[in-house]
Amino acid sequence: MKRILYCILFVAVLFGPAPAQAEGSIIFKIGEDVVVERGTKAGQVIAINGQITVSGTVEGNVIAVGDSVVLTRNAVVTGNVISVGGIIVLGKGAEIQGTLTEINSSNISDVISTMLSDEWEGWSWVFAVFSLIIFMSILIIALLVATLLPGPIRTISQAVPAETLKVSLWGILGLILIVPLAILLTISVIGIVLIPLEMILVVCAGLMGLIAICQLIGQYAYRLFKKSDQHIIRETFWGLVILWLIGWIPYIGWMVKVFALTLGLGAVIYTRFGTVRPDPPQKE
Repeated sequence: MKRILYCILFVAVLFGPAPAQAEGSIIFKIGEDVVVERGTKAGQVIAINGQITVSGTVEGNVIAVGDSVVLTRNAVVTGNVISVGGIIVLGKGAEIQGTLTEINSSNISDVISTMLSDEWEGWSWVFAVFSLIIFMSILIIALLVATLLPGPIRTISQAVPAETLKVSLWGILGLILIVPLAILLTISVIGIVLIPLEMILVVCAGLMGLIAICQLIGQYAYRLFKKSDQHIIRETFWGLVILWLIGWIPYIGWMVKVFALTLGLGAVIYTRFGTVRPDPPQKE
């Protein structure tokens, strides 16, 4: 119970109130409103279950999920404006260089019909919102796992730099054997009942490996800024954010994610779900 409360406290700190006036910053909030004041600048502005009010300049996109977007007459947005589950209020004189997209109960059927007719160019934004939802789900799971199982997660992450080659080989072997193993279980009468168990093990191993890789990325990021010895929650959070942002890089983003997943899976197999520590390097 203490660990669960500790996780909730950390989540509250991470997503707590923060000023929205940082010039050129990315503003991301959950469950609270975002206001970009007149005379201030922001990069991307994203709010989940919170209203976005723009009176300043947003040098990117404005996305509100579950609430509305208000653009006053002084608002300047160089990207697109999207409201999922709300409306967009556009003040006279507001300068919007991108497109305005509303998806709510009153026009959802029209939006779907337009998408199916291939006349809508917003498929990328539907994917972006869907990706954001997946990211938030994985983030919550990652923070809980890192809080409840800090020891195994650190053991898995430590295996990656300590035994990179072995971890990589185990990861590739694990990915290759998933389908053949499922086929072997299918043709066996007793093995059929074990297929769900295999799927559960694969999903758990993949998630634990991904969380460990994110923790390792966050650890290296903090070292880069000479702020080592951070809590595992912060390392995991920022590592996942960095990996998610890298995933948006065209052509190579998905390859980086697959590589990270392969390394993480291999580290989980090599350490037996974080129960066996990698051998320390021998001193000559």
